Amino acid sequence: MKTRLLVAVAAASLSAALPVCPVVAQEYLGGIDNKAQDAMRAGLSHALRAVPKCSPYRILDNGGCCPSGFVSIGASCERIGPNQCAELALENPEACVLDRCATYVKTEKKKEKIKTEEGKEEEVEKDVEVPCEPWVAGKRDLACELDTKKCDDKVFKAAGSRWCGDWMKKLEAPPAADAGDGKAVPGTPNVEYIRCKPGTEGCELIPRECSEKELESGSSDGAGPCKVGEYIDKSTNKCSKYECPAVCKASDGRCSKCEPDYVSAVQEFSRAVDADKRFYEAYFNLGMAYERLGKYDDARKAYEAAKSIEPRDDREKGLQLSAQAYIARSLLAQAQRYIEAGETAKAHALGEQAKGICDSILGQDPDNAMNNVALALYWLQQDDLKLAAEFVRKALRVNREDTIALNIRGLINLKQGKYDIARWILEEKVLQIDPANAEGWANLGMVYVNLGDQARAVVAFKNAVQLNKSSVSARLNLGAIYLEYLNYRDAARAYKQALELERDNLEALTGYALALEGLREPKEAANYYERVLAKDPKRHAILVRLAIIYYKYFNDSAKATAKWKAYLKEALDTEPDSAQAVADKLKADRDGAREALRVHMGFKKPIPNPDWDKTLPALLAMPANKKGGTDWLAKKAELLKKTKDLDLRWKNLIAIVSRIQEIEQSKLLEKQAKEGQPKDSAPPAEAPK
Repeated sequence: MKTRLLVAVAAASLSAALPVCPVVAQEYLGGIDNKAQDAMRAGLSHALRAVPKCSPYRILDNGGCCPSGFVSIGASCERIGPNQCAELALENPEACVLDRCATYVKTEKKKEKIKTEEGKEEEVEKDVEVPCEPWVAGKRDLACELDTKKCDDKVFKAAGSRWCGDWMKKLEAPPAADAGDGKAVPGTPNVEYIRCKPGTEGCELIPRECSEKELESGSSDGAGPCKVGEYIDKSTNKCSKYECPAVCKASDGRCSKCEPDYVSAVQEFSRAVDADKRFYEAYFNLGMAYERLGKYDDARKAYEAAKSIEPRDDREKGLQLSAQAYIARSLLAQAQRYIEAGETAKAHALGEQAKGICDSILGQDPDNAMNNVALALYWLQQDDLKLAAEFVRKALRVNREDTIALNIRGLINLKQGKYDIARWILEEKVLQIDPANAEGWANLGMVYVNLGDQARAVVAFKNAVQLNKSSVSARLNLGAIYLEYLNYRDAARAYKQALELERDNLEALTGYALALEGLREPKEAANYYERVLAKDPKRHAILVRLAIIYYKYFNDSAKATAKWKAYLKEALDTEPDSAQAVADKLKADRDGAREALRVHMGFKKPIPNPDWDKTLPALLAMPANKKGGTDWLAKKAELLKKTKDLDLRWKNLIAIVSRIQEIEQSKLLEKQAKEGQPKDSAPPAEAPK
């Protein structure tokens, strides 16, 4: 069972860049309070800040970025975890499990006596590994090699994931001089590693796993043990929690100066509307800033406030209609979230409410750009790509750089299978206009998936998450890719983060359950599967997962059988008691369809069922009946489809019937064993036909 990849339809409601109020530096618009305009400028300066190349915690004073697994402490970078935790050390350190402990071994020669084939004793030398001390008198014994073993469970549970390291300096002895001419002697220089004081010249921290002794004592002769996400302060050689670099630290203590700051933008836009209650554009920007923060109810309140303003002229009438269009767009975004949570009735009601608002605006102002964007979103959700494209064109005639409309155009091409065009629109249009467009990155990730470029897809989805912490679709898509590559730990992390944002999201619940099952946590997986079924009983594939879990992991025959029978009834529309008879009929119908296809193709010899699959290519390769024309080809396609459909339905049904019979036969044998009856007294279950 696979989880679905999702396009960012709901999230695409966000604007590429917050609409800029037409205020020029040192100039003020007439009719709008000057203080409100100043606050508007300040809000835009926060919201339209350039997107950094890396996390603010990795930005150096000179604007450069520390590598993954390191953080900035101003002028330099410090490690916050071993190499295997580089990707997680900053974003999610708890997800990095370091359950391997360091051990040191040296290879030595050992003499042993063995008997030859002739029966004589003979002494031989064997290589054996023996424990050793890595440091001798402050020097690293290079013959004593670092190895790892599974940490003792008790020690690991008490200490948790920790990393250690050694401060060491490389010494390279100069090559020896030749006695005759004083020239260097060819050969490998003599290299040594010595312990050194942190912060001194040439002294480097070499990370490694901690030993069990270090975990138990909480101390090391080198460095650590530190939690993943802590760095080692050179001045004290102690584990320290990193902080936001001064270059990115705002006056309120948040690490927000190096990236778009929607919290501060909300504060400034709120000041603007407080200063002038008729400042429509400030309300629109306030709503979109709230959307970037995932505060959708607050966003709608801002749009409602703009709608409630009584217009004084034609310009304000147009802005009031735009406010209504913003409300419709936010309703469509909420409808999409309901769809993902399995609340289809609520989604439908909101969609129709939004459509009613849009139709009303359309009658008054057919060229209202925001309304045309909302209608494009509505028809995209209805899978009417032709109407969606028509309204996108109308919106782009008003503003060619409307990134919501451009995002929708990219999605239309994605749904039509025009992946290269979709990629060009998203890369060269949306993200060139607005590099901080989280939805553009999320949808570009979907394009990369369809182009088979999974690596770029992961990067795009990660960018979307970084830019919009409330982006659920990007996290779901990351989880789906990780699942596909059996990376259950990262998949579980992505789905869990999505559930923290939307606890009832069915895709997140399903994906998290699949990841937990992959991590061998069947009890938790079953709980999440049951939650999905309770909300959407039509997700029939989950009945199969539950049947397997209950039988395989818990030996619960009753529950497993109940789930298999439920699958028969719900997914295959077959009553369990008549399943065998239905399977027999399906097989007969399939055989009849195969025979009809053989006759239609003019294949003279009957084809036995065991030979059908290997004979089918030759059958389909036979020349077409020229007299039959297109009707003959259509009949061929119809019979081939019917044959394949019936065969698949028969195989699915008979596989489940076999499972149920196997479980029931096993239960009967167990019962007889307990009652002391001979096993052969049980009537044999009829084998599936």
